[in-house]
Amino acid sequence: ATSFPKVSDSIAAVSSLLSGQCSSIGGQLCDYHFIRYEKTWKEAKDYCKKNHTDLATVSNQTDMKRLLDSTTEHYQDGAWIGLQRDWRWSQSGVEFNDSKREWSPEQPDNKDNTEYCVRMNVGNWDDISCSTPYPFICYEVRICGA
Repeated sequence: ATSFPKVSDSIAAVSSLLSGQCSSIGGQLCDYHFIRYEKTWKEAKDYCKKNHTDLATVSNQTDMKRLLDSTTEHYQDGAWIGLQRDWRWSQSGVEFNDSKREWSPEQPDNKDNTEYCVRMNVGNWDDISCSTPYPFICYEVRICGA
């Protein structure tokens, strides 16, 4: 009998490398990877750390523009990025710059005191419960042009 992989296994393996999209994070260059499989924020972070570098991080407006330009077409309902809790990036050493925030109107609101993780949705950020599964965006440090 022929064995076929489960649909969920196939979806989990799908990752879109957003080629040509380089950005500087903490003085380093990176590629963004949109992962279509839905995971909680912690599961997404663990996946990114194991398979890439970390969840997507934005340290300046150039990062934000490149992230938006390279990912907006890949998702409809939002995707996890690396901002969490008291609005710190999951990658240590990268500071959250209040002037670089992209919150949706009336966000963050920490509805019911349960929203500690950030989902990017069409370029805006929403605080959401960390246990809600969403696709996510990883980045991988590399040298542009290499």
